[in-house]
Amino acid sequence: MKAFLEEYGLVVVAAIIIGIFIVFASPFGESIKGYVNTTVSNFASQANSAVGGSVVTPAP
Repeated sequence: MKAFLEEYGLVVVAAIIIGIFIVFASPFGESIKGYVNTTVSNFASQANSAVGGSVVTPAP
């Protein structure tokens, strides 16, 4: 019985922790998505400017 609880107790704890991560990630998903989109957009803008020969400083 001890081995059973050691094995499956770890699985239960891991499932609980993963559930907590999912719950906390949901509200922050949109802000993270916006940050990633802004970063990629700035990078693409700088890359296009560099290829075109004019370097533009990104907005803060």
